[in-house]
Amino acid sequence: MKKTFFGILFLAVVLTGVILYLVLFAGRPKEVQKPPEKLAALVNGESITVPFFQDSFERFAKRANLPEDVSSITPELKMGFLNRLIETRLLLQEAKTLGLTVSDEEIDQEIALIAQDYPKNPFDPPLEGAGLAFEEWKTEQREKLLINKLIHREVDSVIHVSDEDIRLFYKEHNKEFELPWQVHARHILVATEEEAQTLRKRVLKGEKFEELAREHSLSPEAEKGGDLGVFPKGQMPEEFDEVVFRYKEGAVTRVVKSPYGFHVFRILKRFPPRTLSLEEARDEIADRIFQARREQFFREWLDSLKSQARITLFPENLSQTDGS
Repeated sequence: MKKTFFGILFLAVVLTGVILYLVLFAGRPKEVQKPPEKLAALVNGESITVPFFQDSFERFAKRANLPEDVSSITPELKMGFLNRLIETRLLLQEAKTLGLTVSDEEIDQEIALIAQDYPKNPFDPPLEGAGLAFEEWKTEQREKLLINKLIHREVDSVIHVSDEDIRLFYKEHNKEFELPWQVHARHILVATEEEAQTLRKRVLKGEKFEELAREHSLSPEAEKGGDLGVFPKGQMPEEFDEVVFRYKEGAVTRVVKSPYGFHVFRILKRFPPRTLSLEEARDEIADRIFQARREQFFREWLDSLKSQARITLFPENLSQTDGS
């Protein structure tokens, strides 16, 4: 009797446990664990995954007009692009280490500047070309600003261009500052030769060239009275050069035909060949020296960051991104 009682009790406990398990666990859907994403690289412990590489590379390929045929994309090109991603990640890590940040106000100002170039649809053109959602694009802009801050602090701030540097550069590159003949001219552009001849006659009778240009010219310079600025031979279309350099100051040229229409020019001033003085060339020289030193110093500094970093590459995973 005792054995029967304890047997029944044991069976009841087991059944209760089974029922409890079914209630608590069996009715729940099993969690599907995603396999870990393959890595393209590890940079100081931070992952650059293959999907991230693929998305970034596809946007780069679109902007660079690379062929859509993946078989023409070489492993060297992929590794070169991966190196760019690694360098970007290193720069962002260094900025974080130094405590550099980009405020919401700074990113809003940057977006406002970019929007000025796209008055109708501020973000559609760049975003469509990059294949990005707005928030992703905004993150990219924030990272660019952050890297610019870092470079300014670590590179730009330590570069110095002295007066002696400028003087020596001018002496060694003197021929680069020789200017050819130049002219300062205005023009009126219209659709027909008849209209151009009529406007030319009106100018010769005393009407103001710039006012007629504002009223009749089809060129972008119309609002400036047709002012083309100062230019040397070879900068403007050949049809312009053949005429404007033959006339004296103040002259109104004959009608000139070009692929854009029919032109009439007024020669405001002629500038004979000369060499820029050291003072005239100073700002350009200082900028050229600065940019050359900046490029060299930046590369040396970045190479130093890379030599101190823990970087692991997984090129075998990249070979699988082209479907091979």
